[in-house]
Amino acid sequence: MNGLKTVVYICLLGFLASCSQQEKSCDAPPAKKAIYNPNGDSELALLMRDMFDEGMRVKEEVASGKRPLPKWDADAIFSAHATQPEKVASPEFKAYAQSFLEAAKAMEDASPEAYRQSYQGMVKTCVACHQEVCPGPIVKINKMLLDESEGL
Repeated sequence: MNGLKTVVYICLLGFLASCSQQEKSCDAPPAKKAIYNPNGDSELALLMRDMFDEGMRVKEEVASGKRPLPKWDADAIFSAHATQPEKVASPEFKAYAQSFLEAAKAMEDASPEAYRQSYQGMVKTCVACHQEVCPGPIVKINKMLLDESEGL
């Protein structure tokens, strides 16, 4: 009987120890996102990161022969607050942003045969704007382009 009490006692201690460890893991702070700008990220920067993520999703589907429609608020490119507001106030940015909207619309309206090419054109409008206005993300944006050897 004494051995049974010892086993029950050890099991009870093990159970209590596991419960307290689970509580500690719940109290751990959430993982921090990478900081891109120590002064905070602008609405436009966050929008463009979301557009990149969505563009990569679309790229994967286009590469597998599908015709996905991007899920983004492309018009927000005109209203999102920028890190450097003077750049987005420029006529160049406004023209490139309008070209992007037109390319995104052309992609939506493209026939199945022209969809891959219209997707490429949309990504290239992003690259063209960034060459003139904000060159930093060009390497990342180029990752959205389809491999030219994949039947373009």
